[in-house]
Amino acid sequence: MWKKQSAQKAAAFFLYRRMELSSMMDRSIMIFLHGGGVSSWMWQEQVEIFKDTYECFAPDLIGHGTRAKEQIFSMNESAQEVISWIKENANGRQVILIGFSLGAQIAVDVLSREPDIVDIAVINSALVMPLPWLHFMVRPLLPLTYPLLKKDWFIQLQAEKMGLSQHVLHHYAAESKHLQKKTLLTMFQENLHYKLPDTFQQAKARILVTVGEKEKGIMTRSAKKITNSHPKAAGVIVPGIGHTFTFEKKELFTEMIKSFIEARALPVELKEIH
Repeated sequence: MWKKQSAQKAAAFFLYRRMELSSMMDRSIMIFLHGGGVSSWMWQEQVEIFKDTYECFAPDLIGHGTRAKEQIFSMNESAQEVISWIKENANGRQVILIGFSLGAQIAVDVLSREPDIVDIAVINSALVMPLPWLHFMVRPLLPLTYPLLKKDWFIQLQAEKMGLSQHVLHHYAAESKHLQKKTLLTMFQENLHYKLPDTFQQAKARILVTVGEKEKGIMTRSAKKITNSHPKAAGVIVPGIGHTFTFEKKELFTEMIKSFIEARALPVELKEIH
């Protein structure tokens, strides 16, 4: 059985958690960090798969899901929340950190701030090469396009682009309609200004970096930069998809995670980043 639980305000960490905690205390911890504009529900299938082997957590980041009223998104604060929670709850257990898009940037930040805190990390589609010019160009348009996020036809269009299945469409629709304008603006700014910290190379974790074959060139270059910046990092390109790995190729994603954790050969479909 699972329940939604909120930690104290200091940690501000919202998560799905096994209720039978006594039986989980000797298991590795697996933390899933969602992308921007969605929330912890994006990981529900992965949590269902891994929950019997790992103690799984999927927090809602600032401004998302149960925290939609917290309008000022902060990469710094989000990373610190994850760090604080791990320090309070890991108790020496192995920690596996998995992030997608915005959540992958936060995962990179966690690794860069606390090199010893995570044992295994999977970084999916993280932008780490700043695009301030794009923010400068698009920022004035965001308030004008924001109302579209509340329109059912636009939500359906975006869901199709993301490869969302019908059974999670209601989650995405609710997420889109509750997303605050300030959250969108601050999230967009932090996402496009984020750069790979110099301290990333000091992280002790084994790291797997992924990017979709059809993603923008800047995303592929970011994946290569992350991979080449760390001595224990491996990078792969996922064929045939864009910024949609966790949604469009769930079985491949799950098998990749299992293989990497167990230090086995990755699925042959994945192309190594050089």
